[in-house]
Amino acid sequence: MIWINNARIVSTFAVVFLHVAISFMLNNDIDTEYWWFGNIFNVIARWCVPSFVMISGALLLSNKKEESLSNFYAKRLSRILVPMAFWSTMYLGLTFIHGMIDQQPPSLKDLVRLLSRGVPYEHLWFLYMIVGLYLFTPFFRKIIAVSSTKEISLLVIATFTITSINFITENQYARGSSSLFINWFLLYIPFFFTGYLIQQDHRKPPRIMLWAIFLISCVISSVGHYVVASNNQLFFDSYFYGFTSITVIAMSVSMMYLLKSCDSPILGAHFNKQLTLLTLGVYLIHPVIIEIINKIGYLTKFHPVIGVPSMSVVVSGISLLLSWMLYQVPYLRRTI
Repeated sequence: MIWINNARIVSTFAVVFLHVAISFMLNNDIDTEYWWFGNIFNVIARWCVPSFVMISGALLLSNKKEESLSNFYAKRLSRILVPMAFWSTMYLGLTFIHGMIDQQPPSLKDLVRLLSRGVPYEHLWFLYMIVGLYLFTPFFRKIIAVSSTKEISLLVIATFTITSINFITENQYARGSSSLFINWFLLYIPFFFTGYLIQQDHRKPPRIMLWAIFLISCVISSVGHYVVASNNQLFFDSYFYGFTSITVIAMSVSMMYLLKSCDSPILGAHFNKQLTLLTLGVYLIHPVIIEIINKIGYLTKFHPVIGVPSMSVVVSGISLLLSWMLYQVPYLRRTI
């Protein structure tokens, strides 16, 4: 499916773009020009994580192939558990090294706590969350099999409503307030089913309407976050940055429809296909590259209008190269 590959590539770059933009916010005070540009760029890319969930739903829930639970789990979970174990170990090691350099090495208890919370490194939470969706996919397929499109749509609307309202009371913008990761996937079930609905929807909503929804959501999110942040002295932990906030839900769904409307490979058929094999690797590797560039003080050297896009391209390119190198080694290929 061409649009799925396009969505993977664009979403991966959006993740890098998002994390580079956050660096500009963290390194500048609120009310400054740099902070505001970082805020705007941050909001523009907030749809990236929900899009990955919707892509998974489009692929897994649309699959009509009959397979046993054991076969399903053997194929899908091995695909995610190997990278999760490998990179959790790598990033816990990096955390330990950082502690040694700062002369405050984390204890074994500290490292185990990070692992139990599903955040051996900040971005790895997504792998821990998606495992829950994979575990329940065979049962979600049974719901799909006996439900009409209208019924599934009503389910999605109801769960999105509950999720967005529930998120108002939560403290952590990406996951929820639980100290364990085992229930995070519950918040992303509506995105999972939405991916299926978008894949099955043969209608083509007007692009001008989709762009309007996206841009309005971005404006509300950026201004809303500023209001919350200025009153509570927060950098990026607010409702309007949450992946399950009403504004991010709206921009995510509209962006997925926009991506689906592009029915030709954005980088050429062959290169698109090859690049999609490396997108997970780019996602897993890029925080290290950002951290290195940040350490040498080069990341936020330029104005955000130039710095965020250019540094995103640099970080993506280096991450892509390293991902490709890992892919060439048979035993390391499964880690990405």
